[in-house]
Amino acid sequence: MPDDPVRLGKSTPELREAFRRYEDSVAVDNVRRALALGGVFILAVWALDWVVFPEYVQEFLLIRATCAAVLGCIFLSLGPDPRPGVCYAASWCASLFPMVSICLMISITGGGNSVYYAGLNTILVGLSLVLRWTFVNSLGVVAVCFLSYAASVWFSPTQPEFTILFNNSTFLFVTATFVLAGCYFYEKLRFSEFALRAEVEDSRRQLESSNKQLSELDEAKTRFFANISHELRTPLTVMLGISERMKSMVAQQPGDDTMTEMVSMLEQNGLRLLKLIDDLLDLVRFDTGHADVVRQPTRIADHLDGLLRSLRHLAEQDRVLLLWKCDSESDLIELDRDKFDKILLNLVMNAIKFTPSGGSIEVVLRAENGRMELAVEDSGVGIPPEVLPRIFERFWQVDTSSTRKFQGAGIGLALVRSLAEAMGGSVGVASELGKGTKFTVAIPAAAVSSEAPLTIEDDHPLQDGGKIADLHRRAAMSIPGKVALHAPTAEPSATHEAPVIGRQVGGGRPLVLVADDEPDIRRFLRMQMRDVDVIEASDGAEALELARLRRPQLALLDFMMPEMDGVTVCRNIRDHHSTRGIAVIILTARADEQTKLAALQAGANDFLTKPFSSAELALRLESQIAMARIRREITDLNIELQAALEQIKESEVLMLRNEKLSALGRMSAGIIHEINNPLNYAGAGIHALYTFAKALPESERPDFEEIVNDIRDGIDRVSQIVIDLRKFTRDDQAITSDADLVDIITQARRMISHQIGKDITFSMESPKVAPVRGNPNQLVQVFINLFHNAIDAIHQRLESDGGEPGRLAVTVEPSGPGWVVSVRDNGIGIPPENLQKIFDPFFTSKEVGKGVGLGLSIIHQILRNHKAPLEVDSRPGQHTCFRIAFPGPFPADEDSSENSALDRTGSFS
Repeated sequence: MPDDPVRLGKSTPELREAFRRYEDSVAVDNVRRALALGGVFILAVWALDWVVFPEYVQEFLLIRATCAAVLGCIFLSLGPDPRPGVCYAASWCASLFPMVSICLMISITGGGNSVYYAGLNTILVGLSLVLRWTFVNSLGVVAVCFLSYAASVWFSPTQPEFTILFNNSTFLFVTATFVLAGCYFYEKLRFSEFALRAEVEDSRRQLESSNKQLSELDEAKTRFFANISHELRTPLTVMLGISERMKSMVAQQPGDDTMTEMVSMLEQNGLRLLKLIDDLLDLVRFDTGHADVVRQPTRIADHLDGLLRSLRHLAEQDRVLLLWKCDSESDLIELDRDKFDKILLNLVMNAIKFTPSGGSIEVVLRAENGRMELAVEDSGVGIPPEVLPRIFERFWQVDTSSTRKFQGAGIGLALVRSLAEAMGGSVGVASELGKGTKFTVAIPAAAVSSEAPLTIEDDHPLQDGGKIADLHRRAAMSIPGKVALHAPTAEPSATHEAPVIGRQVGGGRPLVLVADDEPDIRRFLRMQMRDVDVIEASDGAEALELARLRRPQLALLDFMMPEMDGVTVCRNIRDHHSTRGIAVIILTARADEQTKLAALQAGANDFLTKPFSSAELALRLESQIAMARIRREITDLNIELQAALEQIKESEVLMLRNEKLSALGRMSAGIIHEINNPLNYAGAGIHALYTFAKALPESERPDFEEIVNDIRDGIDRVSQIVIDLRKFTRDDQAITSDADLVDIITQARRMISHQIGKDITFSMESPKVAPVRGNPNQLVQVFINLFHNAIDAIHQRLESDGGEPGRLAVTVEPSGPGWVVSVRDNGIGIPPENLQKIFDPFFTSKEVGKGVGLGLSIIHQILRNHKAPLEVDSRPGQHTCFRIAFPGPFPADEDSSENSALDRTGSFS
């Protein structure tokens, strides 16, 4: 159905012509109905003349009878199959003759004053609905109606009253308008319905054609499956026969384990392929109707016991317990053994495949009242409830992703249902995810009298048919990855063991990771490799873990693996820095372009499509291993070069620092020489000022002495700074005196008190005494520099952003035998890129003229001499905190304090 409604103006000429032909075909019946209704009601309404105009009863009867007779004659003249033109003329007669008759009666009964004008309304409404007029026809009929009414008024001998005439004309006009609008939209609706029907009909024809093509394709597919299966079956049987012969020949000449393993793999995979072909042929038989049911007397208990005993060793390989029980009211029942065997084998094989190690499988068979019920219940992984209705569909699998855990073509359960239905039975399933699945098959199985002549199978539970039949029986009992297809003792025990994962790497040989969920593929790939060490993984998650732990030179990854597909594993290998250099080859049976692109986009070095030749595999492996070795050598060289570069950078930094210190030493020598003489003059002046104290009044002496003492302390401080600067440039680390951190911080605060105003608050939390071993003057200089930097940072923030007032907080806390001092401000902060440079000599972020970049360098040198580690935490725009860990005052604690003080107090928050 089209989304947009059909519009007449946009319809095709062919569609309009078809619509017109359809309307003409419907018009025949409509015209007959209109003529019949018009003739009947024109006479029936004669009763109205008796009531309204009794004086004109005779005249009106004549008019009505004449009109009815004309309509009847037209009705009879149409015939069984009139032409469209005749129907068109008859439709006009069906409306015009009654209309003229009513207009004659209107003219006789008063013209414009007559109440019979309502008859024209009746004709317009009734006939427009019955006749399915087109808009053009309706417009013509309406025009004739108005002309007839105007003539009846004009030729009437009675002069009409304007009000009555206007009333009648108005109602007649309104009716005509509704009739025209209704005909227009009704015609559009009829055309839309016709167009939709035409489209539906066209779609139906297309569906029929498509269905026919699909049926032909399905038939061709069935023939193709039958032909190709038969064609494959013959050479495959020959190959299996030769492989069996080779196996016996190898067994007679023991010693070549590789040859034995290769022949065993060849036979096993040939049987798997034969089973797939047999299943396809069975499906073809059902499609072509050749699946005949051949029932024969069967000792059901012995038959079931023989079948399941031949399967027990397959369950034991996976450490799965296989139990069975048979409860039959009769020892012999009528049964199609071949179909029953295939049902039982498919269900039990599925249960073994989907039941984890340590689980159990229980088979219960009950035969009574002419019906047999087979139940196969396992404790496996279960089936999600949303997919249970689809598990019996052909070629459908629960997991179709590239990470599916279990192999299969989606044929087994479809074949089970077809076999059960062919025998007149049914199959059901109940499953709970994570707990197990139960399949139930019910089929008719009549009991057989023990006195009847019987043809019972041989000792083997399956009917014997020679070597070829034996091959098919063994194929029916094959499971991917299982080697033992008959008695457990027929093959060496080593064949059944899974390959060892994580073989010891030695001798400097390349390490190769092989990841595939098929054990046969892993064994085949391992046999193709020489002079390499191999580690194996059975799924993607295990492959990724081994790649990260063992870091092989090369990884061979299957595209479809459980847990994680090969492309995802490759992508994770490339994303991890430790495995980025591993060469990756993706193996897949899918040869489409999208799969190749996905593998290459994930970072795979190469791509191999199954099946591949051994020579091609060997060449690609050799190439990738060589390239991996070169990449690893380049990586090692890069690491060595990076280490050498880092060492060169460190040496360059040390040389630059020594050069700066040398320059600082030469500069400080000149500064010391120039400062000492003014300091001596200042000291002499201070001594002279003391002599004037006696001349001052007694009340002014304390203030005078305090000022002079402050000046003397400042001069002494400058003198001590010069001495410390000399020691700094000479790298003098001698610390011989004791100091009190609380007193040192108090002195430093007093020295910068004039810089703390209303915009900055200073707070200090400390014990009364915090003894350390160190140079008090140098430590005062440390805190003065820290306070100066904090105050400058606060002023910069206030000038640029404003905000809350500045805060400078100092805390002194005990830490073991030592102390931790924190100096925290809410200034502008230090950019992260400058944190590693702030202690370099002459480094400064201040404007020219506002600092030379020696303050923090001197602080760092002084604290290093005091064995006091310094940490800095800064967040630009929020805060900066300097944290110093001072050792205790006792020499015995010096060695341990440096390494443990900050560790015990924690990191910055």
